[in-house]
Amino acid sequence: MMHMLVRDHDRQHFERRKALLQQMADFFNEKYGDGTVVVTPHDVYYNMLEKIKDGHMDVVDLAKEAMEAVGVTPQVAPIRGGTDGAQLSFRGLPCPNLFTGGANFHGRYEYLPIPSLVKACETVIEIAKRAAQRR
Repeated sequence: MMHMLVRDHDRQHFERRKALLQQMADFFNEKYGDGTVVVTPHDVYYNMLEKIKDGHMDVVDLAKEAMEAVGVTPQVAPIRGGTDGAQLSFRGLPCPNLFTGGANFHGRYEYLPIPSLVKACETVIEIAKRAAQRR
């Protein structure tokens, strides 16, 4: 048994990746017998950009404003990660990813400088203040 996570920034590419897995299973089943490979897709989450770009860019703008207010230059870039934020976004609470200040993610040389973590904390506090003022 093998488990795989299929991820992509783009929903169409995501669906093509899943279709490729099924095509591969079909190939092996034809060659080695039906049931040799079984694909059981279970979508866990999609890219939150789908929910953000369609009417919720205000949350990205709020994050950018907060970063600038605490002395951080925003760099907006699509990323695949953010399981929690993706789940919340698809349940109706738009949640773009914010920076942590870390580097070399998911490797043995991953690190997080304390000054970057402090700036990330200041940014979250500033987002909360600005969001409260908008209500």
